[in-house]
Amino acid sequence: MFRYSDLLDEMEKFCQYGVETGIVGESELKQHIPYVFVGKKNGNYMIVQGAMHAREHITALLVVCLAKHLVKNSHLPLDGGIYFVPMTNPDGVRLCQEGVGWVRDKQRKSNLLKINGGSDFTLWKANADGVDLNVNFDARWGEGAQNGYFKSAQNYVGKAPFSAAETRALAEFTERVKPVVTLSYHCKGEEIYWEFGQASHRRYRDKRYAEAIAKYTGYKLVTLSGSVGGFKDWCVDKLRIPAYTIEVGSDSFEHPFPYDQLSVIVQQNLDLPRKLLNTIVRDRKGIETAGIEDVF
Repeated sequence: MFRYSDLLDEMEKFCQYGVETGIVGESELKQHIPYVFVGKKNGNYMIVQGAMHAREHITALLVVCLAKHLVKNSHLPLDGGIYFVPMTNPDGVRLCQEGVGWVRDKQRKSNLLKINGGSDFTLWKANADGVDLNVNFDARWGEGAQNGYFKSAQNYVGKAPFSAAETRALAEFTERVKPVVTLSYHCKGEEIYWEFGQASHRRYRDKRYAEAIAKYTGYKLVTLSGSVGGFKDWCVDKLRIPAYTIEVGSDSFEHPFPYDQLSVIVQQNLDLPRKLLNTIVRDRKGIETAGIEDVF
């Protein structure tokens, strides 16, 4: 199991190898949300983030592995820089893995136990305030088919868009970075979500990259109706950039997802960030490719 303490250890190792690290911001309980940067500071940036949903903590280790791959293979051409944010929801991950024992505030502990209906948090998705971060972004907020309006282990939209510390931090970080594309890793289903009402050339562009991602990973493209308020949705709607949610891991497994499947997931996604960023940068320069596979 990959814990928040393990993530901090990994950040130290990156630093020892001279790799840039930093923080996106702080969680609801004031824990740092770390990032790793690999590549060039030339204005062509990507954000790759994981573990927005607590029980999907395997994706945090996946994002660390993807960053390590690029560090170890620095000879591979990279036409920009990638910000890897392995654990967007550190409070939620700790609740999922450790329960409420580490939470100092007694009232918050009591409230969390009441919201969860017991002390077993292994299927918890939300942050430490019972907000589902992936429905808390300002992209048709609160209009989702499965949205909840009370604090819960999942689906609660929050009091307002960006009411959660983690969504505010990631949104502000994204606006500072100005990425040309984002990838969000979730678990499970081996599916790729790409659509959020894009029209004309943006729809063609975003679907073309999505089809190439599907070819590389072996995952299937899915168009969801009634799913709103996610990070991918906000990036598409407000920033008008290609953005993708990738659900890793076979649906044949239950949550919490088994870590013995990590090697399969890593291999399916190993060099995807670099290749996708390279393709998008080249397209933006007018060197249009037929698809992401041309760069592989």
